[in-house]
Amino acid sequence: MRGGEIPYQYQGKTNVVVSELEEFLQLNKDLILDDFNTLRIKAKEKKPEAKISISILKEERGISRVVKGIRGAIRHSIMNILYSKEIEYCSPTIKEKFQGNNESTLLLGEHLMGKCGDNPCAIRQLFGMLGEESSIRVWSDNIIQSDKSLDKITEQKGLSFVYVSNEFRHASRRDKKSLQDFSEQYFSGEFCFYVEFSKVIPQWLLGLLIEGILGITQLGRGGNSGYGRLEVKEMTLEKVSFERIFGQENNGSIEIVERETTENQNHKLQESLDAWQKYN
Repeated sequence: MRGGEIPYQYQGKTNVVVSELEEFLQLNKDLILDDFNTLRIKAKEKKPEAKISISILKEERGISRVVKGIRGAIRHSIMNILYSKEIEYCSPTIKEKFQGNNESTLLLGEHLMGKCGDNPCAIRQLFGMLGEESSIRVWSDNIIQSDKSLDKITEQKGLSFVYVSNEFRHASRRDKKSLQDFSEQYFSGEFCFYVEFSKVIPQWLLGLLIEGILGITQLGRGGNSGYGRLEVKEMTLEKVSFERIFGQENNGSIEIVERETTENQNHKLQESLDAWQKYN
């Protein structure tokens, strides 16, 4: 989903006249990536009117995007796991039949949303239902479209940088005559996504969620054309505490300072997977 433009920093180059080097160093000391003494030694070997190349952090603006479909991919992965274990789960609908015909909306192993009643199934416990809050919230980094070399972009929390491409495609007859032209946009790169818990869940259910995340290989549609391939490379479990406190007063207003502390709980990842295996 496309959003607005977001500023980001990257490692660039700029040329500075030797006679103006000291002034430039003082004005940009927090942005310069090169060693100052090395730059001064290079400058001594050049004439005052010559230029010297300096590595410096520059700012660019890129179009932001949010990756959609992660929550759905996790849900589908978990549904497949439950089906393989012959454990019933909630279908994503309360409708018994498809509109216009008598075909059932339910697949084998499914029940209508909420029909598990007072003994909610695993899907309902994790994802909730109409009128019932989900236990988890899922979102991704802001994905920034960039034409810069990704290894030159400064790491920034909450931002991931990718290459975005457009592909023009067509639907054709057997003789290759085009019947419909259309375009698709896709990106390639790495990004982080996050699962936040709104309530404490049983350890076995956390284990099922972890197995579901590990089982994701496809995001969205277009799999037959090679799109949406996803590889989960790392996982971290953290307890996050967040608070806002008053800071300094300035011009009649008091600054609000946000503080976040994290506690690593990676040891619970395997423990939860083991609990899920024992449960089922």
